[in-house]
Order: sequence, then C-alpha cells, then structure tokens
Amino acid sequence: MKLKYILGLIIAVVLSVVYYKFNPEVYHFFPECPFHKFLHLDCPGCGSQRAINALLHLNIEKAIDYNLLLVLSIPLLLAQLSAKVYAYFTQQAIVLNFWHKPITPKIIFALVMLFWVARNIPFKPFNYLAA
Repeated sequence: MKLKYILGLIIAVVLSVVYYKFNPEVYHFFPECPFHKFLHLDCPGCGSQRAINALLHLNIEKAIDYNLLLVLSIPLLLAQLSAKVYAYFTQQAIVLNFWHKPITPKIIFALVMLFWVARNIPFKPFNYLAA
C-alpha cells in the first residue's frame, strides 16, 4: 500500500516538473486530443494540459480560459487528496460524504456533458468556454 502512494507521488512530481518546464502550446510531444484533431470540436478535457501549465505558473486567469471545468474541480480533488493523506498518516479515515452519495456520479457526469456541449456552442457567452 505504501509503495502505491510513493509511486503516485513520484509520478505527480515528475509530471508537474514536465508541465512546468514545457508549455504544451510550444512543445509538441504532448498527446493531442483525437476528438479535437478529427472533429474540430472541444471535448471536456481539451485545454487541460495548457491549463495545468498555466496553474503551475500561477496564472489562474489563463488556466480558466483553457479549461474552466478543470480549474473548478481542483478544490474538490484537493479536499479528497487531503482526506486520503490525513487518513494515511493518522490511521483515522475522514469520510467526505458527498463522494459516497449515489447521486454524485450522476451529477458529475451531467456537469461534464453540459460543459462538453456548452463549450462547442459558437455564440456568446458559450464561446468563452472553448479551449
């Protein structure tokens, strides 16, 4: 179990360094979105790599321009990560109840689908969601 966390931490640090040092707009070794490449539409994840680069450079406004959904999801992901880290070190589990409700995955799925559709509508204010 401990090895899993150590490997996860190493991968997170390495990816953070890569995304900090190499801007996905400039360097083309990052994977392309096949949905955008072939259909010329934005998927819910389009712009995420550029948004991560912007966040690592503390440019929140630019990150929001690239992928609003990613930026809005970070506080929830950090809360979950903090609970896991706390539970690991204290051996006391913190249960974040909203993750364990049956409706939660349905709400997340609906939000992702709405974001996916909205960011491809070519009219104001929806065109601000485009990557």
